[in-house]
Order: sequence, then C-alpha cells, then structure tokens
Amino acid sequence: MKEKNTSTYVIGDVHGCFYTLQKLIAKIPNDAEIIFVGDLCDKGNFSKEVIDFVIKNKYRCVKGNHEYLMQKYLYDAVVHQKHSPWSEDYRYGGIQTYTNYLDDHQTMQKHLDWIQTLPMYIEIDNYFITHGFALPFYEHRDNQEYHDTFLLNRYEHEMEVAPSDVINIFGHCVFEEVIKHQNFYAIDTG
Repeated sequence: MKEKNTSTYVIGDVHGCFYTLQKLIAKIPNDAEIIFVGDLCDKGNFSKEVIDFVIKNKYRCVKGNHEYLMQKYLYDAVVHQKHSPWSEDYRYGGIQTYTNYLDDHQTMQKHLDWIQTLPMYIEIDNYFITHGFALPFYEHRDNQEYHDTFLLNRYEHEMEVAPSDVINIFGHCVFEEVIKHQNFYAIDTG
C-alpha cells in the first residue's frame, strides 16, 4: 500500500518517555502527519500514557519488538501473575510497563487489541518505514516468515548496503546521532 504525503515526521523509539515525547511533539507543525517506528513501550515509566496518546491522536505506528513482547507477555503477567524475563529482568524494560497496567485491566486490553492491529511496515512514496533495519528484506515485506527480521534486524556501522530505489526509515538500532545513508535513515538516538 503506497501513499503520498508532503509533511510527514517519523519518530524513533519512545520507550515510555511520555514527557520527552510531549516536548518533541510541541516542535512539530500541527498539520503534519506523525508516524512512529514502534517501541512505544518498555524501559520508561509511562508506556501506558505513550500508547494512549498515540491511539487518541490516531497517529500511525509500526509494530516494534517491544510491542511484540508486551503483546506476548503482559496479559499473563498482570492477570495470572505468570512472569517471564520481559516482566522481571530490567534489561527488557517490561517491569515498568507491567507496573503501568497492574490496576488498569481495561486500558491494558484496549492497548493489547490495538497492538494486534499494528502493521510491520508503512510505505509512503519510496519511503519504507519499519522498526528494524528491513531494507535488505524489502522484497519479502508481505511474507510473514520475515516479520521477526523486520522487528529485530540491526544495522551495524560500515555495513555494506546494496543500492535500492527504496529508502528505509527505521529505529531499533541506537546511535548517538541519526545515521543518514542514500538508502536509509536510522533514527533511534536512544
């Protein structure tokens, strides 16, 4: 599904940092389309507020690996007290998300239902927006066997990238500054 838009801003991994996101949104023109590359949740203390904000404003978002983990483990952790490394190990960041939803099962279910609907990519003109570095797998974009790759693949500095007519905008890989290449933009600056 290709679309056309002239004023689009793509935002990298937010990871539950609601107030930082509010400061960023205030700098973007009101009429701009805003798209998120996933990982709205985990690590920060306000995953519920971030997801609610994105839903209420009808912003578009692709699924990130942390939404995938939240979708897979949150319900069991909150409702059945069945924990996993995601909800117990700080390296995954799910502890903060789990805590956000402990006393709010209704919002939790609403957010999990929304996450279920998130696409693996969004295409606008020749821009291919994904969570992980998916440019090498563009031709497989509609093949579900590659969806884990779209969530988890990383770009490494100096990695050789074949020329393409498509420009991949993605998060997932933390760099100090946005990495700009003729075929991609890595926008997760941590």
